[in-house]
Amino acid sequence: MNRGKPRILFVDDEAALLDGIRRGLRNHAADWDMTFMTNPIEALAAARGSRFDVIVSDLRMPQMGGLELLSALRKAGIESQAIILTGTGDMQSAMQAINTIKVFRYYTKPCPASALASGIEEAVAEAAGQNEAGRYAQTALDALPLAALAVDGAGKILFANRKGAELLALKDPLCLDASGICRAMTPSETHLLHQAITGIARGAVPSVQALAGKDGERYSALIEPPPPPGSDAAAFLFVRLIDAQAAPSADALKQLFGLSPTESRLAHELATGLDVKDAAGSMGVTVNTARTYLRTIFQKTGVNRQSELMRLFANAVAGQ
Repeated sequence: MNRGKPRILFVDDEAALLDGIRRGLRNHAADWDMTFMTNPIEALAAARGSRFDVIVSDLRMPQMGGLELLSALRKAGIESQAIILTGTGDMQSAMQAINTIKVFRYYTKPCPASALASGIEEAVAEAAGQNEAGRYAQTALDALPLAALAVDGAGKILFANRKGAELLALKDPLCLDASGICRAMTPSETHLLHQAITGIARGAVPSVQALAGKDGERYSALIEPPPPPGSDAAAFLFVRLIDAQAAPSADALKQLFGLSPTESRLAHELATGLDVKDAAGSMGVTVNTARTYLRTIFQKTGVNRQSELMRLFANAVAGQ
């Protein structure tokens, strides 16, 4: 056995299902040391006697359910990352597991092998301390309709939500160099991006930077301070394709959120990807005036960050 590999334990009383998982994940055999067991009691003994990075368990099993198995492991001080496979009728139990037994993910059956593999990869990274997923409210960030990236002061990626990981995999409009540093498509845009990250780390106000994609597409990157106090991240980047969908009109925002005409115009400008400074210039008002209106918009919409406004407006478009 190669002890350098992450160790994954799969537990399901149905051998046929385990065989299906084994076949679906065969491409990962070189990357993971995988153990498959049909008896949860024997699996408990195995996990107590040998470290596993991730345990993937069925929720309902005759001798010992998945929650009982994980609860016993937690009581024994074993903190392996846990993934639960559950039927659609057991969602409430699965959610309870996440809140009480530190379950990293749950998937409904039948679960596509690609989705399970992705979850295992993230759980392995979490177990190895290679990302900040636990600190940054993974579930909420994955629900964002835009890429979210946490970076340190040098621009090194600490965490990416699902859309952020997809963006980096495509290397458009951001990519990683050999050191894990986030870079744009051109040296000049990279310089501006790192300058903005450094500024945020030093207490500057959030800003928006335009990014060019490979095929001439336009992206908008909002650079904000990280929400968790005391985190290792210096800044959060929220990246979206500007041309993916039209920003909601000022009239639509006025009706949806009860904004005044000036507030709704500012909201529209922000929804197009402008920062407060550029939006103020477009409207012909001072930056301080725009910030005053922005505070009112936050109060009326119930959010307090521009990234949350972007999400809110994106959902508003989708619902129209």
